Amino acid sequence: MTSLLGITLFVLALMLAIFLHEGGHFATAKFFGMKVERFFLGFGPTIWSFRKGETEYGIKAFPLGGFCKIAGMSPYENDGNFLEDDRSANKPAATPTPPERQFRNKPAWQRAIVLAAGSFTHFIVAILLIWMVLVTIGVGTGQATTTIDRTVPLNAGTPSPAQTGGLEAGDEIVAVAGTPVESFEQLRAVLQDKGGQSITIEYVRDGQRRTATVTPVEQDGRGFLGFQPGEETRRTGVLAALPESIQLFWDTTVATVKGLGGFVTGLADRISAPEPVPAGAGGGGGEVSDGGGPIGIVGITRLAGQAVANNQWAIFIAILIQLNIVVGVFNLLPLPPMDGGYLAFVLWQVVTRREVDLRKVVPVAALIVGLLVMLTVGLVWLDITNPVPYPFR
Repeated sequence: MTSLLGITLFVLALMLAIFLHEGGHFATAKFFGMKVERFFLGFGPTIWSFRKGETEYGIKAFPLGGFCKIAGMSPYENDGNFLEDDRSANKPAATPTPPERQFRNKPAWQRAIVLAAGSFTHFIVAILLIWMVLVTIGVGTGQATTTIDRTVPLNAGTPSPAQTGGLEAGDEIVAVAGTPVESFEQLRAVLQDKGGQSITIEYVRDGQRRTATVTPVEQDGRGFLGFQPGEETRRTGVLAALPESIQLFWDTTVATVKGLGGFVTGLADRISAPEPVPAGAGGGGGEVSDGGGPIGIVGITRLAGQAVANNQWAIFIAILIQLNIVVGVFNLLPLPPMDGGYLAFVLWQVVTRREVDLRKVVPVAALIVGLLVMLTVGLVWLDITNPVPYPFR
């Protein structure tokens, strides 16, 4: 069952990511002396706001985005965007901003930093999360251990010896039939000729040594208890983890960029995936599809909830890392109204010495926004009607 705690934590982490993204724009704009007129989380009607100094801060009705309005991003001072538009509010006319504090009059390198700051906050968060995992949780080495990750039934769903013997996930097997075992290979060697024999398993649970009597079944000529072994993890020192975090971040980012190239084909595969199988038909815990492809926000939230429900906190953090990298990369795409689109305009101005007429860009931006809305709705529909199975068993 999907964990409500995991879903809540993920939603909070998503809102924090939005806040940090807009906070990156806000902080760098302030640092360079630009006037920040509005800093809001969400879009739609304003439900709460206050003014401090020259900036209005607030929350809007739909907390699925945010915006940081910097004076002078458009040569038309009263221009707004679809996120900040609040037709129900009767707001006084904005005080004219001195030219030297307008975004458009700042050096190109300052404008570029402000525009890229949102995405770079996601990248910094991803690196910090990777560092935290390396130092506190560790990463798998590929070596199996004698700790039970999960018990698995026999064919046709028959309970396995591990399940009938009361063994559970997290139990560490330390001896089999009186023979101490320190590795999974030793455990397999001891079980080699124990098929069909009643033996004693010694294991540690919650720091206490316990015993269980089981009868391994014989499969492929060796004794079989019926459990998936845990993977050995390696933790890294606080300082040593820094370069490794950056390298893992870079590798993940490169893989993300390459993955964007297969987005269309992946979406087609997702749409053409088989219908959901009934709960229990595949041994799982709900209706799932065996298809792959891109996942929407509903699907990601569900996976995060399941990770917490399965006590797989490393997986939960990995989802947050991937989310921050994807959002950061996506926002740098050279498409209006993404930050990368405005970065492209700055580059165009530097190269051609001519300013982009943003009003001519509006139809293109509106088309892209429309496509993104359609894509978001489509992925939500797929997440609900044909969800991707939880892959981290």
